[in-house]
Parts: sequence; C-alpha cells; structure tokens
Amino acid sequence: MPLKFPYPKKRENQEIMIQKVEDCIKNNKNLLIHAPTGIGKTAGVLYPATKIASKLGLNVFFLTPRHSQHLIALETLKKMGEKRGVDIIGKKWLCNYFYDDLGPADFQELCDYLKKKEKCEFYNRVFEKGEITKEAKIKIKEISNEILSSEEIKKRCKEFCPYEISCQVAKRSTVIVADYFHIFNPFVSKTFLAKINKNLEDSIIIVDEAHQLPNRARDLISSKLTTFVLNNAIKEAKEMNHIVYQDIDSFRIRIEELARERLKNNDEAYVEKEEIISILDSLSKEFLDELQEVSDLVKEEGKEKSYCSGLLRFVENWINSDEYFARIIRKRKTNYGEQIELKLSALLPSSITSNIINESYSTILMSATLQPLEMYADLLGVKNYETISFKSIFPPENRLNLVAPIATTKFSKRGEVQYKNYAEIITKIFNAVNGNTAVFFPSYSFLQQVKNFFKNDMNLFVETQELTKEQKNNLLNRFISSEKGLLLGVQSGSFDQGINYPNNSLKCIIIAGVALATPDLETKSLILCYNKTYGKGIEYGYFYPAIQKAIQASGRAIRSENDRAVIVYLDERFLWKNYRPVLSGENFKVSREPWKEIEKWNLREK
Repeated sequence: MPLKFPYPKKRENQEIMIQKVEDCIKNNKNLLIHAPTGIGKTAGVLYPATKIASKLGLNVFFLTPRHSQHLIALETLKKMGEKRGVDIIGKKWLCNYFYDDLGPADFQELCDYLKKKEKCEFYNRVFEKGEITKEAKIKIKEISNEILSSEEIKKRCKEFCPYEISCQVAKRSTVIVADYFHIFNPFVSKTFLAKINKNLEDSIIIVDEAHQLPNRARDLISSKLTTFVLNNAIKEAKEMNHIVYQDIDSFRIRIEELARERLKNNDEAYVEKEEIISILDSLSKEFLDELQEVSDLVKEEGKEKSYCSGLLRFVENWINSDEYFARIIRKRKTNYGEQIELKLSALLPSSITSNIINESYSTILMSATLQPLEMYADLLGVKNYETISFKSIFPPENRLNLVAPIATTKFSKRGEVQYKNYAEIITKIFNAVNGNTAVFFPSYSFLQQVKNFFKNDMNLFVETQELTKEQKNNLLNRFISSEKGLLLGVQSGSFDQGINYPNNSLKCIIIAGVALATPDLETKSLILCYNKTYGKGIEYGYFYPAIQKAIQASGRAIRSENDRAVIVYLDERFLWKNYRPVLSGENFKVSREPWKEIEKWNLREK
C-alpha cells in the first residue's frame, strides 16, 4: 500500500516544504529549514523522505534531542501507513535492570561486561552462542508488525533485552526514530550502524530541533576529571589490592600542585595539553592498562561503577584531543567540598558532525529557531546545501511582540535597584494580563534576587535547580490549572523548551534579560575558535546563542492558530544591532510602558 500524507490536506507552506525536501534528497543535497511552530515540520519532512526512501531502498533516521519528541514522529508514521519503523532510545533507558545513577559511559561499560561474561539474563534470552534464540525471533516478528514507542517495546519485552530486540527490528525497518547520539556520538555511531546493518551512504538523516545539535555535539566529546574522582579511584584501587593506587595518588598530587601554581588569584586557568602528558609520562608505562585491570576487578565483584574506568576514559580523551579543545583547570564548590577540576571542552562541533552529515545520502536539519541559517551550516560543517525559511502561519494579530528597553540584566548594572526595577515592571505587566504569565530569567541567581521584591500575595510558581522530575510536573500542572499565576523560570531551563501549555493557558511570556554565557575561559576559547574558523567569533559564540534562548522561550505561548498571547522582551539590549539577524522575521513594537500596550490589546480582544 503506498504511503499517504498523514492529514486530510496540506497547508500552503507544507506543500512548498515537501517539494524542497524532495528536490534536495533526489539531488543528494543537504537542507536547512527554519520553520516556526504550526507549519507542520515533522509531516512536511518525514512524509517525502520516507516516500523516497521506500522507492529507492534507503533508510531514514529521524533524530531528536528528547524522548518526548519521538512520539510525534511515531504518530506521523502511523498516519502515513508506514509499517516498517522502530523507536530506539538510549540503551540505559530500555534496560530491564535499574541503573539510574550510572552515566551513559559507565552504563555502556557495565553492559558490555555483563554480556561478555554472559551475566545478563535478558541478553542471554535474545542470543545463545551468537545466534538469535527461537523465542527472540518470535518476539522480533511480533514487534515488527506495528509501530511501537520504546516504552511500549519495553513493556512487551520483560523477558528479553528491549534494546537488542529493537535493534533486530531496526534491521528490517525503513524508518528509525532515535536520539542524536545514536548517529552523532563517534563512540557509538559506527557500532550502532553495524549492529542494525545500515550505512550512512544509504541513509536520509532528519535532525529535529537542529538548533540544539552544535552544543549537543560538543558535549558528546567533552569530558572532565575532578579530585573527587581521583580520590575515589585511589580508594578503589586499594580495595582491589592493586599497586596502581600509588600512580593515581602521584597524579592527583601533581594536579593539585598545578592548581596551586595556576589558581593563586583566579578560579580558573588554561592548561597546556603537554603539561598533563608530561605528568602521565612520569608514571608507570603500564598505568592505563592497570586502570583497566582495576575496572575489570570492580565489575567482577558485582559493583556497577568504577572510578578507575572514569579516570581511564578522561586520560584517553586528553591524549587524543586536538587543537580544537580548551583545556582548563578550575576550583569548584560542590556538595563534597571544594574540588579541583580538569575540563577538556570541545569547541568545534563540525569536527564530529560534518563527516556524518556530508556522507549521508541527504541530511535535513530543521527547527523553529534555526536563524541565521548560515551560522548553523558553518558550525555543523554542512556542505552542498540549500536553505529555506518560513514565516509563522499564525494570525499576526494574535501575538503582541513588545521590546521594553526599561531594564537590563547587564552585569555592570546589576544590583538591588535593578532587581527591584524588574520586580516592579513584571508586576505591572502581570496585572495587565488576563491570565497566566511566565517569566524566563537568564539565570537562577538573577531569578532569586528579583523574587525577593515580589509581594507575598502574588500567586508564584518558582523553578529551582533542586526540583525533581515529579516536582516539576506537579508545579507545571498547578500553574496550567491556575487562572492567574506567575511562573518564574530560567531560559534553557525546565519550562521553556519541549513543554506544552495546552488550551492557551499561557497568556504572556516575559523574557527578563539576555542570557549571555558566563564570560569564562571556555566561552572566551569558543569565541576565539569561531573567530579563527569563521571570522564571526563574538556572533556565533556569544550574541546569537543568547538570543536563540530568548526566541525559543517565547515560542511556548503560541502553539495553535487560535492561541493569543503577549511576548515582552524586557532588556534594553534586545534593540542592539548585534542581535538583529536572530530576531528577523518578527514584528516588534518598542514600548517604555508595555503594560499600557497590553491593556489596549486586551480591549481589542473584547
């Protein structure tokens, strides 16, 4: 049965998008799409990509940064009538064992060990002597007959390894809905592709929320080491009666000496690659092998995590790093007291994304906030590409965009006067709004300072760093149910991205300041790297990312053509020319009394 478009009719912009996607795929070109909410990006890209893939015998990878975004793609596939699709999330989250405290690398290492030693009962029910068991084949056939979410697959695979079953289903699937790291993590992608019998040359890659990919890619190959890890590695080696603890101790002492030397009057300083290599050269030649030995001994004793293994990974990353990394030593205050931290920070996302994007049959990168498009092409190393940009399809009269240059979060002007000023302005705006208002600050510390000046009788809902997932959900539900609540959150926090505020329950969003990155050594290194590589260091590394956060947060209010909301950009810097390329495409009105503009706008609604 041929695939059908998943909805009764196509929107005007969807038809244009579909044609552009088809042209680019047929000509083996890459495509960057800026398309605001409501245009229908998922259907507009997934439909033509899957149709062509089915015809030419290609694969489609639909990649997202969040598990919740998988469901939209899966529902679209079902409506299209596509039967050969599978949903895959990180192996840790599919595991029938519970390893919530383990990081991805620690989990992968433990998983590999348990499989190798045949100690995982769920894996053993899928494979026996390298062959798929009869029971597993039956389960694979059952799962392959319909499009299921990873959660549904896990429920149906209580006796098997859900990840291994999913990978077997992926072998016979046209569309694989997965996470960024499945394809873009250099430590995972080759193994993953080989496991599911796919290759890049025959794959159409769709990257959803592509504005997040540069930072996600950098994070994938960045790493850090703390004195907390070193101290625990020493303790671990001693418990295993292994002599390597002496070398780890020597390494720790030299790192602390380096910190004392460099951090006399500062909290951070640069470290040369060769300085750490020199320390490693002074240790036993078998140092790395011995760390691996301790790691193996720890697992043989049934422990889930090895600190020696974490140290080994960091050292290997340090040795293999190139000129496009910042190497920084820092003092950090943590729950375990003051720690010394060595940070290896990747600077150039294109070093891992470029080859993958350009070796694919075609890669489609899409987002509601992918401006400037050329910046993302540069940062991700996209070649042979085209771009297309759409304006919002929602009625412009349903959205009031205000820039209020009557406050600033500029660091040099911060203080009690400015915090109080923000509280007073936000209160006036809140009182003028007919419904709920959300305020997104540049940081938790700024939020707390402003919060101190709100009156006690205000119906506040406050985001904090300590909230658990359950607490966040409860807070969000209470806020949505409120008729007149004020949510205080942060940009790039828990409530301004990937969150749905249904039934126009959010009437106003205030972007309270520009969330510029802390001007620390990592940020400075990023700016220097981007300046050297693209000639646009301050724009790509500092100004544009901050405005992207503001635009992303502002999109929470208008999610359908019937929604109506006010967006207030509350900082004088939103008028500066440095930020205009990111703010293009929107109609803004400048007002020094935004609450009065809102009152007039409310009257028009009546």
